[in-house]
Amino acid sequence: MRGDWDARARENATHYIACGHAQADDAFWASGAADLENLILQDVTLDPAARALEIGCGIGRLLRPLSERVERAIGVDISPEMIARAREALGGRRNVDLMVTRGTLDGISDAMLDFVASFIVFQHVPSREAVYRYIGEAARVLKSGGVFRFQVDGRRRFRVLGTDTWSGVSFDAEALCRRLGPMGFDVLDRWGEGTHYLWITAERRNEPGRPESRAIAVRRRSWDEAALRSLLGDLGLDPAEGTAAVVAGSRSLRSLARPFLRANRRADAETFLRRAYRVFLGRAADASGLSFYAGQLADGKRRGYVVDCLLASAEARARFRTLE
Repeated sequence: MRGDWDARARENATHYIACGHAQADDAFWASGAADLENLILQDVTLDPAARALEIGCGIGRLLRPLSERVERAIGVDISPEMIARAREALGGRRNVDLMVTRGTLDGISDAMLDFVASFIVFQHVPSREAVYRYIGEAARVLKSGGVFRFQVDGRRRFRVLGTDTWSGVSFDAEALCRRLGPMGFDVLDRWGEGTHYLWITAERRNEPGRPESRAIAVRRRSWDEAALRSLLGDLGLDPAEGTAAVVAGSRSLRSLARPFLRANRRADAETFLRRAYRVFLGRAADASGLSFYAGQLADGKRRGYVVDCLLASAEARARFRTLE
């Protein structure tokens, strides 16, 4: 991992961190602020006195805007080259600490943090046990009531494809959540089951003697059944049966999207994208979205990847899950 990611950092760090936003420095850094707001902190309120950690911080794309919201922001990365570039990019920010990790959080004391996050990092790790080790470490460094929000690859992948330090392991949402309980977490929310972007939001369980966090709050969401019925109708599926299955957790939105992909496999790229926006987000595609995903398709991304992105997005979550 270290050798590969050092090499990627030297070759083109921004590309390997966020390839879709690496064309210009302004776009790269702006994408970090947008992803922090819309994905990492969706429904999460951080007090300015909070202490937060990012696992896999790269050169600081997310850590920079995070540091503007909290008292202390810590970033760890497997790559010394990435950390060196992060120190250059975040120089002068006295509330930022940067550390090279060997797969643990050894430099961080027990129960000292309010929030831990990781995005587009675990999807590159070729070992599930390495990911579980990070999860266990997050449980160690979080206060009671502290929150760990992280993303993994939630697709079902064929073993024959193998794993490496770019295409890492994937996780079944149900199995992953079962592992979190014995580690000291209660799962508050999961989103994006079956997609490339499976999000888990977990709260550190209270334990005798463990300090309690008072610097973070998470708003909960539940399924909007009217919105689900509308989607299923657009997909040509039974709204009542499909809604019951999704609410019960026996079907994911991604699994229900397969007929849409089959029906649109021969449509030209623009037509496919316009239909996908209308069906999954309930609105017309905007120019920036069309341009971005058309570029992704031209670069060889599959159409299922586009559906993954739309269904795992903060916008889709807000559409199909209402605040309690």
